[in-house]
Amino acid sequence: MREVRKERVTVTMPADDAAAVRRFVDSGGAESVSAYVAEAVRGRLARDRALLTLNELYAQRGVRLDPEHHAWAREVLGVAPANGTVS
Repeated sequence: MREVRKERVTVTMPADDAAAVRRFVDSGGAESVSAYVAEAVRGRLARDRALLTLNELYAQRGVRLDPEHHAWAREVLGVAPANGTVS
């Protein structure tokens, strides 16, 4: 397995969220805060890429998905929108 190149970044988040992540790590739920955040970012990127692909497929057929379509889908699925979500 090839080694993944890593880069140090600084992330600012609400203090309550940071404390919750640290408690989760301390309880053995994740290897480290960095590993927890990296996994969350990978998940978000996967969802955003999938949404972009879906939008491109619809656009190829002349259909444009508006933010209202995404809002409806989130409501039906019971999923809250994330800040900065690609629409």
